[in-house]
Amino acid sequence: MAIAATTTATTAPPVSTVHDKISKGPGLIGALIFVGVLLIGLGYIGWNLSRDLNAMQAASALPYILLGVALFVALGFEFVNGFHDTANAVATVIYTHTLDPHIAVVWSGFFNFLGVVLSTGAVAFGIVSLLPVELILQVGSGAGFAMVFALLVAAILWNLGTWYFGLPASSSHTLIGSIIGVGIANQLMAARTGTSGVDWAQAANIGKSLLLSPMVGFVCAALLLLAMKLLVKEKKLYEAPEGTAPPPFWIRGLLMLTCTGVSFFHGSNDGQKGMGLIMLILIGTVPTTYALNHAVTPRQTQDFIAVSQQAAETLNKYVSPSAAIGDPREDVTDFIRTKEFKPNTMLAMRTLINDVGTEMSLFKDLAKVANDKVSNFRNDMYLTSEALRIMQKSGKPEIAAADATVLKNYKGHIDRATRFIPL
Repeated sequence: MAIAATTTATTAPPVSTVHDKISKGPGLIGALIFVGVLLIGLGYIGWNLSRDLNAMQAASALPYILLGVALFVALGFEFVNGFHDTANAVATVIYTHTLDPHIAVVWSGFFNFLGVVLSTGAVAFGIVSLLPVELILQVGSGAGFAMVFALLVAAILWNLGTWYFGLPASSSHTLIGSIIGVGIANQLMAARTGTSGVDWAQAANIGKSLLLSPMVGFVCAALLLLAMKLLVKEKKLYEAPEGTAPPPFWIRGLLMLTCTGVSFFHGSNDGQKGMGLIMLILIGTVPTTYALNHAVTPRQTQDFIAVSQQAAETLNKYVSPSAAIGDPREDVTDFIRTKEFKPNTMLAMRTLINDVGTEMSLFKDLAKVANDKVSNFRNDMYLTSEALRIMQKSGKPEIAAADATVLKNYKGHIDRATRFIPL
């Protein structure tokens, strides 16, 4: 009996499982660090917004309330997005006991953030271009806010539902589906007025990448696994981990490298979705600060004026003799909405480019554009950029290579002024 009692007392405790590790709390120190970082981030956001809102001078509190709610919903989407996508990066290092779950999540979060900060914003504005053009031009209106709230709330509900039931789902597919739903609803609600719905050509390109990327990943992963089995004969590498023993050092290094890479590129790509929507919200509520890139220098502004003249002269070569002067904004908007090139389209684009260049020469600096003209000024530049993108993509009308280079250079100057994401 004494021997049995001694044996029971000295028996090693059961080995902790992955589930037990994930269920553990971060501890007091970890919780304090998290709260501290969160407060620093919120303080940084609040300080910058308060400084930028000083130029707003709104007559009522409604714009401030809308801005606060819209940003809360947008950040809520990013938070819920983490339920899904963090697991993609840290699953392997946690399952194999390469990293403790809390360390793995912090590690992944840091490199996600680094990827977002170092991103160019191209993906963000690629997602935004799927939205109906008239809602983008009037994003500060009731319809614009309804659009943002509808697509974000729908994406949040779907992400929460799939997370709750443990269903693997992509936040990218979710958000793009919400955007397409907004476009279809916009077209159905005002079909008689000819409003735009979905840019199906752009949606098809994004859809192809979303469809092909899992297939490419599947094939590449399968080939890599087969190659590893041929080159590395150690059986333990292909079996489920036992207990809490980590894999060999070099395998741990590879797992950490892949976790870091997935996290960084997820931030630099997937993290931009919310950034584009947040920029739409800021442009709609605080256009004096966010509609135009104030980081563009006066020298770059002078270059833009010169390039505008070149672009207008280039387009003048392709103006149809039968073109009639109308409202250039309406004509260019109609071209973006329908993708139908009409005799008036080129004349309207030339007029719009001339008007933007003339106004720019008067202000001489983007930061000095009058507050009451900022929204229209940005909208004209956005319309011109989108029209040039559609022309370049469709190849209609046919434009000589030298002239296409001039227009591409002009579009680059416009995008630098309007498609930006401040720190």
